[in-house]
Amino acid sequence: MYLLKLLAELATTDTTPLEQSAPRRAALESLGRFSAKTLAAALPLGLAALPTQAGTTTILDSLTLALQLERLQEAFYARALAAPAGFFPADATIRASIVTMQRHQQQHITLLTDAITNSGGTAPARPNYDFTGSRNGTQPAFFASVFSNFDDFLRLAQLLEDAGVRAYKGQVEALISNDFILQTALQMHSTEARHAARIRIIRQKRAAVVKPWPSPADASITVAGKTDIVYSGENALEQSVPGYRPVPFRLLPIGSGANILTQGVPEAFDELLNTAQASTLLGLFTY
Repeated sequence: MYLLKLLAELATTDTTPLEQSAPRRAALESLGRFSAKTLAAALPLGLAALPTQAGTTTILDSLTLALQLERLQEAFYARALAAPAGFFPADATIRASIVTMQRHQQQHITLLTDAITNSGGTAPARPNYDFTGSRNGTQPAFFASVFSNFDDFLRLAQLLEDAGVRAYKGQVEALISNDFILQTALQMHSTEARHAARIRIIRQKRAAVVKPWPSPADASITVAGKTDIVYSGENALEQSVPGYRPVPFRLLPIGSGANILTQGVPEAFDELLNTAQASTLLGLFTY
């Protein structure tokens, strides 16, 4: 992530142009006409200098990726809620949480579809989903019991929610030129984070070795060469940007006594998924 560099540049940048929000519809109508490279040229010098995601991701591309991820999660929860009686545990609050999450996804889908069409784009057709990972029986399933074993369902739910959080982070740079869209994306990002934490807490109460946030202490739930992309880079002990000093935990200890912190902590920073990584994950469950 380029968080540290962004903060450094903001400290010396006149942010007045960024604080002048365009009207909602006018902002949406302009999204499809500009590439990330074109938008960067219109930004203050410091922000324009930040690296772009391959230099080609448009705001419309980002909205489309977010729509595909929200559709995937909504379809996943819809199928679980349609499972035979007995699939959900006796604790009614757990099923109620899944119902609430699905409704959130539905609202996100409506908003993103509206944003895409108002920008002059066309929302892609809804694909077919296979949450076993077998791509409609064309390859071995790696989540074969996802809708018959509730703990397997929760494992995939955690993977998809954690992936959604990281994917939204990965699109921030492409959205930074439009205040309205950026704010909306960050609001949905925080909702995804709450979903992920809720799923993790449910798993924790069912004796899974997992924290409410991504941690190296979590028992692995990934499939090598498949879903391990969701947590790639999460074990980084420090954050650094080329040309900037890494976060100096070792030089500036935090705390005192037995609680002193003298080294990096992986949980201190969430990592992102870029467009290619998020698209790869989507491809595991769509056909």
